[in-house]
Amino acid sequence: MCDYTQREYSCGHFRWIASKWCREYTLTHKRCQPNVTHFEYRADEPCGECKPKEYPPWENLIRRNKQATY
Repeated sequence: MCDYTQREYSCGHFRWIASKWCREYTLTHKRCQPNVTHFEYRADEPCGECKPKEYPPWENLIRRNKQATY
């Protein structure tokens, strides 16, 4: 079984991060049953999906089309 770290964010979302792949995965690349070995709680951090998007100050100078035309 592969070892995973379970991470919980302040927004309530969970993520499972592989900390060690088992031999079977390294040979076949087929995921096996996860083995959670560590838990992390990040009370001061939302997950990547919930973080507010931060754009550079020059973002408004870029013209973006609503629909791409090729």
